[in-house]
Amino acid sequence: MSMYTWRDWRKPLNVRETDNMREMASYAIQSQYSASARLLALAAAFQDRLSPEADADLFYREIFDIYTAEGVGLDNWGLILQMPRTIEDTDSDTSITLEDGYYRLLLLYKALANISASTAEAQNALLAALVDTGISGLPRAAYVLETDVMVIRWVFEDFLDATQLAVFKAAGTLARGAGVGWELYAVNPDAVFGFDESEMQPFNQAPFAPDAALIIHRG
Repeated sequence: MSMYTWRDWRKPLNVRETDNMREMASYAIQSQYSASARLLALAAAFQDRLSPEADADLFYREIFDIYTAEGVGLDNWGLILQMPRTIEDTDSDTSITLEDGYYRLLLLYKALANISASTAEAQNALLAALVDTGISGLPRAAYVLETDVMVIRWVFEDFLDATQLAVFKAAGTLARGAGVGWELYAVNPDAVFGFDESEMQPFNQAPFAPDAALIIHRG
């Protein structure tokens, strides 16, 4: 086995005919250290114990593939997509750090929003993609409405917890048009007071929708 350069593997005219390509690898040790038995032994031990195939699979699974990446791998995708794991909620002056499941969902949504139009149709398609994953636990009955001039409303037919709300506010509004105001309305129709034919509860059955059900952002 060669010890000093990376050139040996290029010598065969056809590398496919080489019995073991790993045997053509070099230790890549500078010539002034080539007489060191300990350094050569360490290099040989590393070369024998590290499997390029396994390491390549590990890198692809944990870092490169956004669907299977974890921890640092997802953080790296966050740098690429410019979407941090910790979400700042300016309305409540708090921050939420997402676990991998929620963070992966947010990154996938951000990637999709980057290449999507700002129409109501596209917004509804994005919202469907967000809730259909099942990762976030967001209500499947969700849709986007045009409620006013340059204003759209996202409607969730169930209440949202703090993390769900943070994920939506970070992701859900990404593809809206510039200068378009937005509203978020989250309410469970089975648990609030309504009127005839509204399919909500009659008198003396449930409260009105809570104040927190409607969040309004303009501009």
